[in-house]
Amino acid sequence: MANNVLLTGEVIHQKWKKFADLVGVPEDEQLKLSNGWLSQYKVRVGLKEIKHHGEVASVASETVDSERLRLQELIKRLGYKPCDIFNADESGLFCLLKYFENSMPSDQGLSNKQGSGIKGKKLRLTYLFVANADGSKKLAPLIIGKANKPHAFKNKTGEELGFNYQQNAKVWMTGKLYQEWLLDWDQQLARDGQQVLLLHDNFARHVVPASLTNIHVKPFKSNLTAHVQPNDQGIIHCFKAHYCAIFVQHTINCYDAGITPAEIYDINQLNAMWLANQAWNEVNATTIQNCWQKAGILPDMDPSPPIQPSVPISALIHTMETHDNSIA
Repeated sequence: MANNVLLTGEVIHQKWKKFADLVGVPEDEQLKLSNGWLSQYKVRVGLKEIKHHGEVASVASETVDSERLRLQELIKRLGYKPCDIFNADESGLFCLLKYFENSMPSDQGLSNKQGSGIKGKKLRLTYLFVANADGSKKLAPLIIGKANKPHAFKNKTGEELGFNYQQNAKVWMTGKLYQEWLLDWDQQLARDGQQVLLLHDNFARHVVPASLTNIHVKPFKSNLTAHVQPNDQGIIHCFKAHYCAIFVQHTINCYDAGITPAEIYDINQLNAMWLANQAWNEVNATTIQNCWQKAGILPDMDPSPPIQPSVPISALIHTMETHDNSIA
C-alpha cells in the first residue's frame, strides 16, 4: 500500500464491519464477507500476498543510494579487483525441506483422498556463504550445527568428512567462531599471496581480529543489507532453491528404492550437508555476478575475464518461481 499499512483479509473484514455499523446496517443484514468473496475482491482490485521485510520497508531510497555511492567510492579508493572483493553472510537451513515451510505445511499436499501425516526431523544448521564479485571463487561454507559429532557422523569430525563444520548449542554464529574462521582464511590467503576486501553486515558477532594481514574488512551500514548486500540479492535464495530441488529428487529416489512414504522425507544431518554441498556447487558464476550487479555497490571498473557458467541460470527459473513467496 502507498502508506505501508499492513493490509490483511481480517483488516478488510473488520474495516467493512465498522463502516456498516457507522451507517446503521443491521447486524443480521451485514455481508458475511466469506473467503470466496475476499478472493474475488483481491483479484478485482489487484491485491496480492506480499511478505513485508522490516529493513526494506523502513529505509528511504536516498539512504540506499548514499550507501551504494559510499561503497563504490570505497572500493575505487582501495583499488581491489572484482575477483578480490568478497561478501560473507549467514543463513539458516532447515534441512527437512525449506520448501514445505515456505509454501505449505509438511502435513499438507496434493491427494485424491485423506491420508496420514508425514513426520520428519526438524534439523537446522547455520551456513556462512562467501563468494567474490566476479563469481570465480566460492569458499566452502562454514557450517554450524548443534552437536560436535552428530550420530550421523559415526564418531568422525566434520573435518574428517570434508566439511568446515563447527558446533554451537544454539546453532548460532558466535564472535569466537567468526574470528577463528577469519584467521584461518587469512592464513590461507597469506600463503597464496592474495589480498582481499571482505564486505559483511555489522552483526554484533562479526568480530574482526586485529591481527588480520590479508583481509581488509568493511561493514555495511545498519539496516541496509537487504538492499546492498550481494548475498541478499539472490545468491542465498538461489542456493536454497537448488537445495529444495535436490531434496525433492532425493525423496523421489528414496521412494523408487522402496522406502515407505512415511520415511522418504527423513534425512540425517550428514546427508543434508551433502545435499547442501551439491546445492552450493550449483550456484554458478552468472548468478553471482548478477546479484553483485543488482546490489549496485561496484564502481565502474575493467571487468574480469568472462567466466563460463557451470549451470545455465534458466535452469533455476521454474524452481525459484515454485519456491518464492513473492519475496526477494
